[in-house]
Amino acid sequence: MKLFHSAFSISLAILLVALPFPGPMNSGISFGNQDSVVSSAGMSQKSNSRKPSGAAWGASERERQLAEREAALNLKEQELNRLSARLDARMRDFETARKSMETTLSTRKKADAERYKKMLKLYKALRPEEAAGLIDKLDEDIAMELLNQMDTKTAAKLIPFLDRKRVLKWTRTSLKGN
Repeated sequence: MKLFHSAFSISLAILLVALPFPGPMNSGISFGNQDSVVSSAGMSQKSNSRKPSGAAWGASERERQLAEREAALNLKEQELNRLSARLDARMRDFETARKSMETTLSTRKKADAERYKKMLKLYKALRPEEAAGLIDKLDEDIAMELLNQMDTKTAAKLIPFLDRKRVLKWTRTSLKGN
């Protein structure tokens, strides 16, 4: 039985040497001396160039892969920086546009308020019957806005001469806060 075990171990060792090495260097296995390489068939050959050993080849391959990954990451970082700069520029443009719109809106509101003040002075100078007759002929939104901006004393003088439906609607909207 021992003889079988020994013969089996020797046969297994021969098979392992004869089989190709399943690593990055399947053309041969390097042993100590870098100048001679034992091929997968077990024959010794002289090598003209120095081939790295399995561990050295794995390290250089890993370094190459790391360098490729680092280059790819650098490209992605550059792209992200470029996109970030574009986004920042667009944000600045939007902020400038927003400020411009706010300024325009503020200017427009001030101009509207001035026009309403002038109209209110004009309606206040008229007799209540004349002012009410003119207000009744205005668009409803404009009439409501004029009544909202009038002082209480002037509005009280006009109400008896205004259209009842319009006065009731103005009262309801004023109480609702719209």
